[in-house]
Amino acid sequence: MQPMEGWDGSADGNPSEHTIRRWQRFGGSGAKLIWGGEAVAVSHEGRANPNQLVAAPHTQEGLGKLRTTLIEQHRITTGSADGLLIGLQLTDSGRYSRPNAPGRPEPRILYRHPFLDRRLKLPADHPLITDAEVEAIIENFHRAALMAWNLGFDFVDIKHCHGYLGHEFLSARTREGRLWRQL
Repeated sequence: MQPMEGWDGSADGNPSEHTIRRWQRFGGSGAKLIWGGEAVAVSHEGRANPNQLVAAPHTQEGLGKLRTTLIEQHRITTGSADGLLIGLQLTDSGRYSRPNAPGRPEPRILYRHPFLDRRLKLPADHPLITDAEVEAIIENFHRAALMAWNLGFDFVDIKHCHGYLGHEFLSARTREGRLWRQL
């Protein structure tokens, strides 16, 4: 099962009944590799939509329930959970963040990108993420990965595509700041 971006979590980042049903169906598919299930934001402000799941202390129980539900249904369908690998995809949507309302972009950017800034109608003075904020984002990924490990997920996948923040880190060669001078 390839990772996808769910749009049916609760406003606080927990799984909804629809999310739980989807993960139950993942388990019932008989697939042995659940590669991320869906993209889970590492912070509220990094959500691509207001109904994306969030890895946070208040969602830990709900994320664990997704994994348990998937395993239980997989056992019912296949008779065993042997060979089943379940990962959790972690993400921060960066310039494509919309954490509070579907039609209200709240972009967080690492550097000025002439094409994307124009496409997203960002003003020339749109603030860049500071080095301190970058350090906090890295810590959010560490915290979320540790949570996934403690919940029993077999691996995490860091989303580095579609222009989201992980992808932007890979292309931020014109960014200035303390952290970039070290690279």
